[in-house]
Amino acid sequence: MAALLTRAAALAAEVQGDDPAARLRATREWYGDDGAGRARILEAAWRERDRYAVGESRAARMTKALVGSSGTFINIGPSKADFAFNGARYNEIDSGRVRQILAHPMDPDVLYLATAGGGVWKTYTARLSTVLWEPLTDAIGTTAVGTLAMDPSNPDILFLGFGDPFDVKQPGITRSTDGGGTWSAPAVLHASYAAGNSTQELTAGSVTDIKVDPRNSAVVLATTDAGLFRSTDAGITWSHVPLASDVQRYFYMWSLAYAGDDVWLAAGKTGDVTAPPTPSGDGTLALWRSTDDGLTWTYATGALPQGESTAQRAGRATLATAQSTLAEPATSRIFLLAATTNGLAQLDLFRSDDAGLSFQSLQVNGSRNPENPNPDQPSLDVLAVQAWYNQALVVDPANPDAVFAGGQLAMVRSMDAGRNWSVLSDWLPNNPENNDIDRPYVHADIHAFAIGADGTFYAGSDGGIFVSDNALSVPARDVTFTSARNEGLVTHLVYTVACAPEAWANTSAQGFVAGGMQDNGTRVRFGETTTFNQVLGGDGIGLAMSAKTHLDSSLQVQVPDVFIASVPGGLYKSPDGGQKFSRFTDGLAPLPFFVHIVPESQAADAFLTFSGTPAGVYRWQTSEFRWRNVSGTLYWQDSGRNTTGFVTVDGSLIGLRNIASHPKASGVWGVVSNRYAYMTSDGGLNWLVSVQPRPPGSAFGAYLLSSIEFDPADASGRTYYITSLAPALIDAQNHFSPYPSDFGHVFRTRDAGATWESIGQQKVELGGLPDVGADVIKVDPNVPTTLYAGTEVGLYRSTDSGATWSRLGAGTLPLVEVRDLCLSPGGQQLTAATYGRGFWQINIAAAGSAEYVRGIGDTNFDSRIDGEDLIDLADGWLSTQTSPVYRWQADFIGTSNGIDDADLAALLAKFGGPP
Repeated sequence: MAALLTRAAALAAEVQGDDPAARLRATREWYGDDGAGRARILEAAWRERDRYAVGESRAARMTKALVGSSGTFINIGPSKADFAFNGARYNEIDSGRVRQILAHPMDPDVLYLATAGGGVWKTYTARLSTVLWEPLTDAIGTTAVGTLAMDPSNPDILFLGFGDPFDVKQPGITRSTDGGGTWSAPAVLHASYAAGNSTQELTAGSVTDIKVDPRNSAVVLATTDAGLFRSTDAGITWSHVPLASDVQRYFYMWSLAYAGDDVWLAAGKTGDVTAPPTPSGDGTLALWRSTDDGLTWTYATGALPQGESTAQRAGRATLATAQSTLAEPATSRIFLLAATTNGLAQLDLFRSDDAGLSFQSLQVNGSRNPENPNPDQPSLDVLAVQAWYNQALVVDPANPDAVFAGGQLAMVRSMDAGRNWSVLSDWLPNNPENNDIDRPYVHADIHAFAIGADGTFYAGSDGGIFVSDNALSVPARDVTFTSARNEGLVTHLVYTVACAPEAWANTSAQGFVAGGMQDNGTRVRFGETTTFNQVLGGDGIGLAMSAKTHLDSSLQVQVPDVFIASVPGGLYKSPDGGQKFSRFTDGLAPLPFFVHIVPESQAADAFLTFSGTPAGVYRWQTSEFRWRNVSGTLYWQDSGRNTTGFVTVDGSLIGLRNIASHPKASGVWGVVSNRYAYMTSDGGLNWLVSVQPRPPGSAFGAYLLSSIEFDPADASGRTYYITSLAPALIDAQNHFSPYPSDFGHVFRTRDAGATWESIGQQKVELGGLPDVGADVIKVDPNVPTTLYAGTEVGLYRSTDSGATWSRLGAGTLPLVEVRDLCLSPGGQQLTAATYGRGFWQINIAAAGSAEYVRGIGDTNFDSRIDGEDLIDLADGWLSTQTSPVYRWQADFIGTSNGIDDADLAALLAKFGGPP
């Protein structure tokens, strides 16, 4: 089935782009902006790792109870694509957003890749056409990464900073001394700032850059959203470094550059400590210089042309050092790439040839053109309208005149220190709107560059890693890039998932899984494969499909009668499983960014969704031509008042966040907003609004409600469940209070929201859920006492209506956020959409999937094939996914999910070496 859609007809002609600013706003609204509150996620994750031996050796697992499931999770991808479609078709492979790339300084076969939500990956085969990638951080507590750094004096020492600045905040910084085989307990970085007559405490939620002193490995510097930090013991402990200008005290720090002889430069943005800025917000460039190895710093915007006046026109900036000039520290070369203050254009690229004492403008912006302009990159404003978001800058370590800058749609190169520039890549070369562009494909939104010891050039973007073996050596017209190194990188940031019901008779149709992904569109697989093809571009969000199928005459396979997928601002409908789409927003008000769509379980091919502003619930059935508003009258149980449509009793707007349909009763639907749940039992004519879930006697309650699910045993719809992502409690005046550890994040009502009970709130040792946010809850439609909860550290199951919980797939599913779940109507198969590690599937009562993402033999992720791995393979001998002793990491040969002779032979061939 891998080639199933290769004969697909053209889709909707629209080219879909993404909107990182809108996505960031929506993400902050979805999770809240409390980075400090998310520190508890690491604590909970480490407890779960120890409790369930996630990613640990056999010896550790033997001493712990592997509570969990009757089967084992397998990773079903996406590991590759046969094609992608965005206005036109192209045969490329993408993976999830990249934050950093590190090439080993001595061994060109070793490469590290840090991804925004999929953690850190490593390969020992970087120069092969088929790269074998290994995840290094599935068990460290979070896969949300800000940056990764290497000690230049010892490449086995790595520093990992958590918290993608453009996504989910996650405090913490950790280190490895064995090339990523093991990691230290994370340190959380705190800073104190004077704010009037008081002190403002900040916790770094995003680490944006880390650098190690090449002459003294004990000194490590880190930039964060809470300021600058310094370690003098090789990253074991950290201290906040106070920075100040004439009028500012707090700065959002972005980038570091070593200039030689204990000289450092640091770039950041000004901000208000009482309202720290977001990456996309305003703020002017702040530049510092240190001459004592980062101990003290001097405000250095005066080094820019026209000094502070230039800094006032600049925003976020990225620094890069010409490594070959460090032999003469007084004349070391530093480049500085700057956005405008509002982050909507590229201000300039500046160059210093005196270790940062002064900079000259190179006029690399919209005022000049490259030597080979095209419709996507007509000028040298490569950062473009996303200058706050996509910035990449690197200098050839062997040639100080060769500099590369990457941004929104392309990258450019200068071979003469910034005087002349050429375009090297394009985000959509076969875009039908531009009549084809003669540049190789590199996915849009470039964030990272690296250059290997052998001259291989690496670029990292929202679509993964792209590699060129000639970017340093040939004319621009001859430069080539390949996307092939993305194969095997299961790092997609998945928002939602839809999967086939058991009612689909065709075996290949049973393997249908679709997902909406961050800037990697809507992707679909047909059959049992790890290949997911992109059928709609941009940000893929909500999606749903009908219970009915038909035989597609051209493909000779069963496809859903209706498949609906969304991008921000629009819904699209496909009658053939995603081969052709047409825009389908008739009757809808504007949609929110994170829109959800669900099929109505008890109606023939009917669907439900909701709008943003104004909020409303909408229904569509195949016999109708447009969406129909079914918002009706709201009855507010906390005040006894009514409203018409989704507005509060004081007339304020409501933002809806998720939606559900009762699996056994017609016309019974539910939605959640930030603080309340809404239920109708009469097809939307009347809605009962819940009270806010609160601890007993408290005026503060849960918010950031994330999902709703009905109890199938109660056809009235009055019994349902909701989940919350709240890191704190909130009251009616929007004041916050700490979240009690015994309050929980999953709630049940038996009276349509008039009262709530918290379930799973007890300590985990007593069968409770981890003290972290819950993204989603599902109830087995045939066994209503069985519940599934996707949380910020993984997936949990209860078989007693929520009284007790255990981790599902213990030891196999990474410590990763489970954003959505698809439980087949018969309760036979569960598919989890993770935010950074793709799709994971467990067959609860059925045979395993025929194809899955292969392991590479390293069962305990210590970057070597040794006796522990051999014992793990032996323990799982002849097991399949249906067995709890099955280890997918030991199953890397063959066509079915079973550990057998072929896997043993493959492991022995690697024994004693790297994976």
